[in-house]
Amino acid sequence: MSFNSLLVSYFTPQTLSEMPDGGGGVTSAWTNGIPFAGRLSILSASERLSADKITVFATHKLYCDGAEVLGETQRILFGTRIFEVKAIQNPSAISHHLELTLLEVY
Repeated sequence: MSFNSLLVSYFTPQTLSEMPDGGGGVTSAWTNGIPFAGRLSILSASERLSADKITVFATHKLYCDGAEVLGETQRILFGTRIFEVKAIQNPSAISHHLELTLLEVY
């Protein structure tokens, strides 16, 4: 069984865009990117990610193809659920797949 055969759901990356509102301010809106295949896994209640003396709580891990272009400033949309990207890992630095640590916010 190949890794890609395990990617059974589709996720949409979203990027925050800011546009001038014409009155000297800005309007912010999330813009959808290109959907990609992945597999969502829930983390146990005790799992957490620590870095630089800051503890970041996460709720899920998302596995996807290593070719996806994703950034930590994006969020992930899955149906009506929204996830903040807390960390992106490229295991073994071979770009076979990415592991995104996520926090469900809605």
